[in-house]
Amino acid sequence: MGKALGKCCVWSLLSMFAAVLMTAAAAEAEVSTDLSGSIIVWPKVVFDDGRDTVIQLANTSNSLVHARCFYVNAAPAFAGPPGPFNPPRWQETDFEIWLTRQQPYHWVASQGRFVNPFDELGADGAGLDAGAIPPVPEGFTGELKCVQTDASGIPYGGNSLKGEAVIRRADGDVSKYSAVSILANSDLASDAPERELLLNNTVDNDGEFNSCPNTLLFNHFTDGVPDPVIGSLTPIECTDGDCPIRTTLTLVPCSEDFENQIPSRVTVQFAITNELEQEFSASTTVDCWMNVPLADMTAASGTCSQDSGRQCASDQDCIDAGNYGFCRKNGIFSFDVLGTTSAYTRISPVGLDGGVIGVAEEKHFNDEYESAWAAYNLQQEGSRYDATVGVIEGDKEGPVVDVIVIPEI
Repeated sequence: MGKALGKCCVWSLLSMFAAVLMTAAAAEAEVSTDLSGSIIVWPKVVFDDGRDTVIQLANTSNSLVHARCFYVNAAPAFAGPPGPFNPPRWQETDFEIWLTRQQPYHWVASQGRFVNPFDELGADGAGLDAGAIPPVPEGFTGELKCVQTDASGIPYGGNSLKGEAVIRRADGDVSKYSAVSILANSDLASDAPERELLLNNTVDNDGEFNSCPNTLLFNHFTDGVPDPVIGSLTPIECTDGDCPIRTTLTLVPCSEDFENQIPSRVTVQFAITNELEQEFSASTTVDCWMNVPLADMTAASGTCSQDSGRQCASDQDCIDAGNYGFCRKNGIFSFDVLGTTSAYTRISPVGLDGGVIGVAEEKHFNDEYESAWAAYNLQQEGSRYDATVGVIEGDKEGPVVDVIVIPEI
């Protein structure tokens, strides 16, 4: 850049101008983890199994910003594992915050954050309070959405918010990802009906908020593959799958009705390619919120790695039974089925279902059952709106428009 500016030539200026135009065009239809937006989504927030979540939110503008936020508790309605007869409870809790210009803010999900003008300098929670934030209950697993609005609660296309999440464990292990930013078309974000946020802005369509991606791109280790780093350090102890890598995928529908408390359902297709370019497929339904280990995607049970005659539904079953290794399942994402260390998966909604967004987390084990988590964002491709223009399915016709409905204050 310095060299180009030093020359100060016309061609350099034209190139810079063209780059600005290209960036602006891309931003028109971008759901981003790098840019600030008017709708911010943390797809995975947990206060469960010894883990808690620190939420970080910042106002990147030089103006005062107001936002309405919505926790969605998607923990199973009853005790036991989730499933068709134990659906997510979809319990919503909302709150409001104000952020001064360029103000960063954070809170711990389990604790919330309350207005306290007597916070001691340097203490957690000290600084300018943005408003009362409720704590989430024990066992919370779900998401958080924040929508930039004006003082009356009408959506405002300021694109001023940016967020991150740190999922931390009591022993100090941490896992971090960037929240997903949905940018607004500032000219149309407040169009009537004001509280129905249409995710239909693309390069080819002048809409309110940017469309969700048509496809999520997911690079991952195959489930249960021996950790190549830990395995090289302790080659004897890590044989027979005893230092596996587990990956958990979290997906959230882009459409949500907070006004009427109606969850969304999206069926997604997985197109999986291993390192030998062999192709596999699977599908599942995202009901309100999905957080599933790849091992469980198409296999409910397996056998312990140190005792093939012992049935298991999870790694913990083998550990609790007397350290019989880890649970090996032959699901579609498993190392035994895919046959390679890693794979590339395309996640696409089926038919005229709405879009999804999400994150992934890897869990790495050593031979002593100790573990560490690492989260990462999924890549994206295309626009759900553009990809479904002219598509006909039964009595429905595209394009698909995801909608977020927020209630009156």
